[in-house]
Amino acid sequence: MPEFSKAVHNDLSTAGRFTNSASALLILLAFYIVLLVSKIKVNVKNGYVDFIIYTAWALLVISNNQTLLNKLIEYNRKTAQSVTRWILAKDIKEILWLMLIVILSDFIILGICKLIGISQKISNFYDIRADEELSQFFYRITNGIKSWIKAHRVYLATIAWGYFLAIFSFLMMNTKWTVAPNVDVKYNIFTYTIGVRQAMVLVNAIIFLLFLKFIFSLTNRYWFSTIVASLLWIIWVVANRIKIGIRNEPILPSELSMIKAWRSLLGMVDGWILLLVVSVIVITIPIIYFLEKKYRLPKQKWYSRVAWLIIIPVIFSSVTFLNHEKSVIHIISGGIGNDPTFYNQLAGAQKNGPTQQFLNNIDVEVMKKPSGYSKERMQQLKDKYRKVATDINKNRVNNFKDQVVIFNLSESFSDPNRVPGIQLSNDPIPYIRQLKQKTTSGTMISAGYGGGTANMEYMSLTGLDLSNFSPTLPTPYTQLVTHRKYNPNIAQSFPEVVAIHPYQGVYYSRTEVYKRFGFDRFYYLGSKYKIKYKKKIDRSPYLSDETAYKNALDQVKKANNGEFINLVTMQNHFPYDRNYYNNSDKYTPVGEGIDDYTRNAVQDFSTGLSYTDTAVKDFISEIDNLDKPVTLVFYGDHLPGIYGGVDMTKYGIQLHSTDYFIYSNKYAREHGARNLVSKTEYVGPNDFIALMAKQTNSKVNAYQALLTEVQEKLPVATLNTQKSTVNSYNTHTEFVDNNGKIVKYKSLSKKQKQLWEDYKLLQYDITAGKNYWKNN
Repeated sequence: MPEFSKAVHNDLSTAGRFTNSASALLILLAFYIVLLVSKIKVNVKNGYVDFIIYTAWALLVISNNQTLLNKLIEYNRKTAQSVTRWILAKDIKEILWLMLIVILSDFIILGICKLIGISQKISNFYDIRADEELSQFFYRITNGIKSWIKAHRVYLATIAWGYFLAIFSFLMMNTKWTVAPNVDVKYNIFTYTIGVRQAMVLVNAIIFLLFLKFIFSLTNRYWFSTIVASLLWIIWVVANRIKIGIRNEPILPSELSMIKAWRSLLGMVDGWILLLVVSVIVITIPIIYFLEKKYRLPKQKWYSRVAWLIIIPVIFSSVTFLNHEKSVIHIISGGIGNDPTFYNQLAGAQKNGPTQQFLNNIDVEVMKKPSGYSKERMQQLKDKYRKVATDINKNRVNNFKDQVVIFNLSESFSDPNRVPGIQLSNDPIPYIRQLKQKTTSGTMISAGYGGGTANMEYMSLTGLDLSNFSPTLPTPYTQLVTHRKYNPNIAQSFPEVVAIHPYQGVYYSRTEVYKRFGFDRFYYLGSKYKIKYKKKIDRSPYLSDETAYKNALDQVKKANNGEFINLVTMQNHFPYDRNYYNNSDKYTPVGEGIDDYTRNAVQDFSTGLSYTDTAVKDFISEIDNLDKPVTLVFYGDHLPGIYGGVDMTKYGIQLHSTDYFIYSNKYAREHGARNLVSKTEYVGPNDFIALMAKQTNSKVNAYQALLTEVQEKLPVATLNTQKSTVNSYNTHTEFVDNNGKIVKYKSLSKKQKQLWEDYKLLQYDITAGKNYWKNN
């Protein structure tokens, strides 16, 4: 235990877990002492003996409830007026409170035991008969235990099976044989799961058994319920394991909306896995039939079934309060050892199991309320930035309503040569590299690695920062936008707004999100607004970037006045180990420690980038020939998750750095657009609104003026770059300066800190507050 305590708490606070009064071993010893003492002839009524025994049990539980004891001490400190009175109050009131609680607990325990009919059974179990020797007593007890086990062997086996499935679910969340709960301690996954996280393993076993009991209460068929519950549990665990392999995180509640796209999801799963699942299901059908016929077990009474069908949903509904700090379920789960670790969902799944970690993410808080938030404060803020907007607009000559602007999120676009230890034999992006030297460009700090597309999209369209949100809000698109009526974004500044995504539209609830954002049309596969010019490259299942740009060009040409286009490509989406492209060996990575998987994945990914490079070149050539102002904001959303051999704690910035550029066509440059030269080396996706407005020389409103101030005067804000962040690591805000170096909040100037607080007030008001900004 000292070793486990050091690993989990980094101290010896739980080193005596098996030597305190709550230890199972000591309780067992005390039980047998009671049996021996019961042999002594004492003229005391049995009821009094029972009362003493139950009181001892209650004292045992209460004396080890540190939360209760701390509350009592805290209460006494608050009510005592002096040191002397506090000492007296502490002694007297604690004794009185404990006596009252013990007596109430005693009556509750006695009442429950009598109500469910086990009071007499317990008494008979430990009662030694007057004419019975101690050896005879132990023989009788041993036989009684054996008989009870035999009578309940099936149910006991089910409990053991649930415990095994719980352990299985924990082990499957690990990608290595070791786990590091603290920086300086490592354990093999078996020791950590079965030893350190034993309490949470039991919680997961109970969750499974409750799930099984619910199905049993519905069907009243034991074998059917057990096998179906087990299959669903195993499928759930394997699905989490697959996602961890792809995205370094388990399944989250916000992703359930993707079930609508189940066909495309299944297409991303290896065929042998699907075949195995189908085979197992087919095999289990006759097994269930055989067991139900051959080994029938007693069915539940109707009232028992109804009771469980009510009780189990009530138990599970408590998770809606799981993250409320003062809720009973929060206190209980925290006392057991539930550690959500929202800033690292993978670590959370390893600590709590995928099921409990999923439940941890149901109770979502959008954002902590900043101090000073009020209607008056927001009015002051809006007045302040109206003045800032007026000053900015004195030197601006254009309006958004006359501009054609394209925000182009290029799936996974990032230069592999930037990754430490990777050097390609040929350059896959020569045109874009050359273009970046001639126009506004630099590095975008992504808040994700291997995923997080929708979050970068949200930040670019709204100008809001992901790190300001609560850790329980990993995906604003599905958890926030779809539930809010007020969602200010850049699209609302244009007379016509279009979204194009040459893939399924249901991912991240985009169909609903774009409606809430005020988009006029959304072009996607299956939409009434058709994707045209469909082309795939070699064996890739995804439509090419050439397809995306041709559809965008159609919209640009049709635009009569100003138009905003949100273009999200799909060509370079994972997986990268399927050999989609021909001649991929042209981009073979060289470097130390590159394994076969990384080499093949980088080759295929880089080949896809080369096709993107060509498609961008052709698209820019087309818009340069148009007699209308067109500005393209191009950015990669995140790196692909293929650089597993690179130490993120050492190279976090590089693994969160993608490429961006802002290009205005010849006509736009002739009518006021200009390249930017200051503070463009490192930006965040939430900076693109301000950067685009500045480059197009367009006037801004108060909202956009605040975003401009943030872009110009603050370092880039992002999530922890040393983590494999994928929508879910809202640990804290990390700042990156224009040299790509991490800077601490305390190093910001007083004016910078005030600007950051203004920004958070605006974000809170829009996303979680009362929308005073809008109403004002």
